[in-house]
Amino acid sequence: MGYKTISLSEKAYEMLRKMKRENESFSQVVIRLSNRKTLNDFIRCISENSSEKLVDALRTFRDERGRVWSESMEELLGEQN
Repeated sequence: MGYKTISLSEKAYEMLRKMKRENESFSQVVIRLSNRKTLNDFIRCISENSSEKLVDALRTFRDERGRVWSESMEELLGEQN
């Protein structure tokens, strides 16, 4: 395996150093971080139909959570209708 020398700013070096695990080389950190999946990677894997279902489910969850929260606050504050 060959090696390359790269230059990093002090800030970039410190960020990379903080992400480095015990007994892990800087090369291993770069490889580990570059293999991480992003939210965009996940989103591209979802079909349009599935994404619409997911949005609907999230809206339902949010609405229900808001209703339950409002009822709990009314009960707590003694402001029941």
